[in-house]
Amino acid sequence: MARRTVTLLLASLLLAGCSSGGSNDEEQATSVFFGDSLTDDGSDGMRYTTMPGEIWAQLVDPDGLNYAVGGARIDGVTGQIDDFLAEYDEISPDQLVTVFAGTNDVLSGAETAAVTAAEVDQIGRLLDAGAQKILVFTLFDLAATPAFGGTDTDAHLGIHDRTLSYNQSLLQGLAERFGDDDRIGVFDTFGAVNGMVTDPASYGFTHGAGEDACAVPGAAWCDTESLVAPDADQTYIFAGGVHLTTRTNELLAAAVKARIEELWG
Repeated sequence: MARRTVTLLLASLLLAGCSSGGSNDEEQATSVFFGDSLTDDGSDGMRYTTMPGEIWAQLVDPDGLNYAVGGARIDGVTGQIDDFLAEYDEISPDQLVTVFAGTNDVLSGAETAAVTAAEVDQIGRLLDAGAQKILVFTLFDLAATPAFGGTDTDAHLGIHDRTLSYNQSLLQGLAERFGDDDRIGVFDTFGAVNGMVTDPASYGFTHGAGEDACAVPGAAWCDTESLVAPDADQTYIFAGGVHLTTRTNELLAAAVKARIEELWG
């Protein structure tokens, strides 16, 4: 997609129906990550994936500053940005900043418009702090995850609608507030993961929607001792309820890198 994608992506979606605080010196870090467990690189000594696999953010930039914390909602992400700005005051023009938030807000039933408005406000703060490259992530379809069984139950359909609503509201808020500001790019997480769910075999998966790589029911993560099969980290899309396996994180990281190159070279 070209840079000016906020409005276009919004249109396509409408048609479709506390801090780990990096130890690196900020002047040397080329990336800063904010978000929840889907971005957290180990703030609690573990990662929400099929360990020892890495989270997408680690694969995009192993030396980046990662402020993401498992369980964070939008107010937690606001706190992460508070912590970063308290320590560093500003963002270097050449730094990539990513914001991947909202999953826990959707899961908790928070009011969509208020949450997305708060996320848009945080994007504004990052711009005011000097950011020139902000990548904002939409949410993937939570209805496809093991937490919702990947089947057409009321809960499944409800969370699907809430995910779509969140993405539409976020994109609309970005478009209304910032227009085609090329300092802001959108990563279509919904499309990226939905492609894997729709055609798992094309990505090397043998298991798809609603199937969990973790053997322990209700686990948020697992390791080599608690996988459903020795190769589950590579053959399943999802792990630990609403999280992603090692293979999925690798594919997501590759797509994110391609998007960054497309947007900012």
